[in-house]
Amino acid sequence: MPESGRSQPSVLALANHLIDWVMNSHPDPNVRTALSVPYIVPVPENDPQQNPPDNPEGIKFISTKYTPEQELEAVAKSIKGFVDSFAESPIEEQPTIAVLVPRNQRGVEMVNALRQRGIEPIELISSTSETRAAAGALSYLLSYLSEPGSARKLGKAYEVWRRDWREKGVGNREMDDGEIASSPTGMISQSSLLATTSNLLRRMVNVENFIAPLTPYPSPSGRGAGERDWLAGLSESEPEQVIEELTQFRVNVQRWLNAVSLPIDQLVLTLAQDVFSDVSDLALANKLALVLRSAADDHTDWRLPELTAELAVIAKNERRFIGFSSDDAGFDPERHRGRVVVTTMHKAKGMEWDRVYMMSVNNYDFPANMPNDRFISEKWFIRGGLDLAAESLAQLTALESTGEYDWYEEGAATMRSRLDYVKERLRLLYVGITRAKRDLIVTWNSGRQGDATPSLAFQELLGWWEQ
Repeated sequence: MPESGRSQPSVLALANHLIDWVMNSHPDPNVRTALSVPYIVPVPENDPQQNPPDNPEGIKFISTKYTPEQELEAVAKSIKGFVDSFAESPIEEQPTIAVLVPRNQRGVEMVNALRQRGIEPIELISSTSETRAAAGALSYLLSYLSEPGSARKLGKAYEVWRRDWREKGVGNREMDDGEIASSPTGMISQSSLLATTSNLLRRMVNVENFIAPLTPYPSPSGRGAGERDWLAGLSESEPEQVIEELTQFRVNVQRWLNAVSLPIDQLVLTLAQDVFSDVSDLALANKLALVLRSAADDHTDWRLPELTAELAVIAKNERRFIGFSSDDAGFDPERHRGRVVVTTMHKAKGMEWDRVYMMSVNNYDFPANMPNDRFISEKWFIRGGLDLAAESLAQLTALESTGEYDWYEEGAATMRSRLDYVKERLRLLYVGITRAKRDLIVTWNSGRQGDATPSLAFQELLGWWEQ
């Protein structure tokens, strides 16, 4: 159906021009099939879902050359001003807002930029910050258990164990030796206790003298015993609170080490009980435990380091992991009026918002196969800029083929991969444009190396729109 009541007519005209330019004028004829007719037309006057009123001023292409950091700041500032403008309006009158990014990592950066301005966004990327934090916490603990002699990892495990202190705003700056901040009552503050204990653990020389000393450390009233007990050696130089904190932590570490022989899902649940208190975190831990158990069943040769790497993938936002929010069954922008949704253009399909920001529309994230374009799959340190994944698949295909003329030609697969990627990004750009109901703001940045330019499609649409 070419009719659509989703967007205002100017947005539809912009999307239609993109179709027309790709089909008839794109400089690489090989990608002109990326988009096709029919063009989108507004619904007739008798349709119950009328298009929003036409407003050409609602479309803005920002031609300013931003660095990646400047683009984040500019978009966050614009959103802050927009959100403040309707803050006193009834919720049903507030608009829906989305920031569309080409890649997950850019979405995480945008989320952080919004939070710095006091805006708590809704993350619709690979995983939410809460999920990544829970996966990261468990990943750090498993990483220590994979290398129990590492003082650095032991110190990180301690910080995870006291993650509730950090979430309350407790800092963890590096403190000078002997520096202890105390409250007026003489008690060490949580921030000082966290920093001091973590630093002591990180500087430890022989971790086994703390975890499994020859002579167990006695009660506080009987300090001093145990020649090879690292903790006993601190008893005369560190405050009582620090010794007690280390003693409590050692009990937990010993329990974790004893649980290493358990199946991975039971080990994860054991750790979770010691570091999580929120019901949602415990539920996530249970889900993560099942994921790791499945991975262990599929890869019987995997040990703790490989399973830890699986958790790290989720913690680094490199894999989609659905948590327990009400939106997991299907995201509805209308349920989040007045909130800012940050998502990728891929995940925005099928949804629309009153105002849409499209970011990073440069020739790296949206290449056109022009001489100066760079492709994300082609690394600078690879000979000839080859796409190794595409080339490897082509070699395997040639090896399996029995055809007389089915041979491998170096570079051909890379060129095919380029064309496929260019076409996919043009379709993605079209999707992003058509997510906007009323306002559309498009920006670009110069990339990490500072040499990226506005994408060819950006330049074409900007020029056409300003005519």
